[in-house]
Amino acid sequence: MNLSEEEYSGLEKLFDSRTAEFRKKGNLIFKNYYFLKRVTKDNLEYLINNIYILGSGIPIDEFFVNDRFKGIVTKYFKDAVSFSKASSFSIEEKVKACNDISRQLNELHSYGMCFNDIQCDNLLIDKDGGHLIDFDSSSFIGSTEYSCRYRLRDDLLSSVKTDLYKALICYLSIFYNMDLEKMLKYNGVLSVSEVSYLFENTSIEDVVSDITKYIFSDNKEMLPSMEVFLPFLSDEERVNYDINILKDKVKTLR
Repeated sequence: MNLSEEEYSGLEKLFDSRTAEFRKKGNLIFKNYYFLKRVTKDNLEYLINNIYILGSGIPIDEFFVNDRFKGIVTKYFKDAVSFSKASSFSIEEKVKACNDISRQLNELHSYGMCFNDIQCDNLLIDKDGGHLIDFDSSSFIGSTEYSCRYRLRDDLLSSVKTDLYKALICYLSIFYNMDLEKMLKYNGVLSVSEVSYLFENTSIEDVVSDITKYIFSDNKEMLPSMEVFLPFLSDEERVNYDINILKDKVKTLR
């Protein structure tokens, strides 16, 4: 997509980040990069030309201004909020959003790529469900370009299992209205043992343990349905009890 300088300037400006400027037109976002590594640009081009994931914010086109490359075009989810700001949504809506994200993540993995940057701010929810956004860190499975990975004892997890495990933490975050991934990550690394400790003595301890074991099992490359949490999340008294435990334990980890 090629725009003139006047056409680009006429787009509605949303905000600036540390690395890019964001503008929109209709249901499209134009992300204008200030700097882009060659490997990142190559991976984005691969996504644009080879992969489409329904419901996600995967890049759908490149855009140029006066024939000069500026960035990518993605879908704009007007009424969506990040998982870290989703307290107004019902438990059922949150569970559906998580299952939608799992499907989108599984599709990306099936194409031989990992997301590499699962965090609450990159997972959106609206009345239609969940949306995985910001694919800038996506790379082919096995790539060492991105090193933000979780540790199992002294071992780094594989990229696929890292995606899955970080997704689970974000799902637990939206269920309990706490950004656990951000609270627990330290120097880019989060210990699996810390997460296990965090959920000890909560009502969902066994469920979290079972899913964790499932993720780490051989040949398990997608998360089970998050509906398994519904019986626990539907009990407000039990949820409040869990939240108090989580808040107290987070304080002891640093």
